[in-house]
Amino acid sequence: MAGVTEARGPLWTRPAAAKPERLTREVVVATAVGIADREGLDAVTVRRIAAELQARPMSLYSFFKRKDDLIDLMVDHVLGEMLVDEIPADWRTALRAVLHRQLEVGGAHLWVMSVFGARAPIGPNAARHAEQSHAAIAGLGLPPERAVRLLRVVDTYLWGFATLAGQELAARQRDGISEEEWSASTEAYFAELTAGGDLPRLAAAGRQGLLRGEVDAWIADFDEGLDWLLDGFERTLPG
Repeated sequence: MAGVTEARGPLWTRPAAAKPERLTREVVVATAVGIADREGLDAVTVRRIAAELQARPMSLYSFFKRKDDLIDLMVDHVLGEMLVDEIPADWRTALRAVLHRQLEVGGAHLWVMSVFGARAPIGPNAARHAEQSHAAIAGLGLPPERAVRLLRVVDTYLWGFATLAGQELAARQRDGISEEEWSASTEAYFAELTAGGDLPRLAAAGRQGLLRGEVDAWIADFDEGLDWLLDGFERTLPG
């Protein structure tokens, strides 16, 4: 429209448009998250959200202008779920609690793993989550720049692990098959794949060398790798 300048910059800095009284941003975003959890991110469209809310599609554009904005809102919504209620005093225990919560919530919202690394989380819950992570290691008394480096390394490990560990769950969700059906089919496939003897190391590693199980089964593997990482970091501390 002539004479009107479109607001630019992160959506968090843009003035909110007038919105229908019976809809809120929180309701719209929660509905979108629910659709993504059940059917994947591709199923999230303005028309689909509007149909679930029995609203006009155009009414949703008072909350976001494009799907990228909506995904940013959805990611921030999930980051809010990743906040822990209380930070333990010991830095390793505190950091582990924060990371476990991320794994648990990430397992319930598999689509987050595919988009998180490609976005810059700067929303209000992202800020709260970053503050919480810094609080977890505050007892170390690290200089700010070193604290940032430690958290960056830990987050890189977390999201790499979560992405790989979530592949089986994502594939099952995509194909709509049960854990029992998936296990039976993949075990038969793995046996056939390694039967020829030309993959001896993979055969020795077993099926888990390719695939991982449910969220609860991730934690022990994750913790072992986290201990390796933190043990190495701890050796660099004074004293």
